[in-house]
Amino acid sequence: MDNMKFYSQLAAPPVEAIKPIQGGNLKGKSDINPQWKIEAMTSVFGPCGIGWKFNIADEKTFQCGDGQILLFLIVALMYHDGEGWSEPVYGCGGDFIVEKNKNGLVPNDEAYKMCLTDALGNAMKCIGVAADVYRGLWDSKYGESHRTEPQALRQTKAAAKHTDKVSSYQLAQL
Repeated sequence: MDNMKFYSQLAAPPVEAIKPIQGGNLKGKSDINPQWKIEAMTSVFGPCGIGWKFNIADEKTFQCGDGQILLFLIVALMYHDGEGWSEPVYGCGGDFIVEKNKNGLVPNDEAYKMCLTDALGNAMKCIGVAADVYRGLWDSKYGESHRTEPQALRQTKAAAKHTDKVSSYQLAQL
């Protein structure tokens, strides 16, 4: 059994699915398009509900002392492989359902959707979705994301596509 099969298939998002985060606590990090994550899961496992699925495993709200309310969702993601479903892969997401801004306390009608997207992304990360981004193989400091894979690894991969023979670089690594 190839333990890295799914992880490897899901690791590398296309450039257009990545954008640099411009502000907040995550400034300088990369944002991964959530629709690409769904596309990646669908391309490997099949449509949602047939090849992969999720359930909301838990939902909690917390009252903050200043009137704000936090919402947290935990999802259980499962994917189909061969004969049956995987064990659940859990992911957590959170956001303010009521938050304070310059106008006072305001409801966030996008909170559930944002929490679900966040929770699914965290669960998907565990099976390799966009792993290259989380591993730091993308560089967005110039405002344009690009893959920063080591040259020797790119050459090895390119050579492997064109031959079944072991290259001198691969032999030296062994």
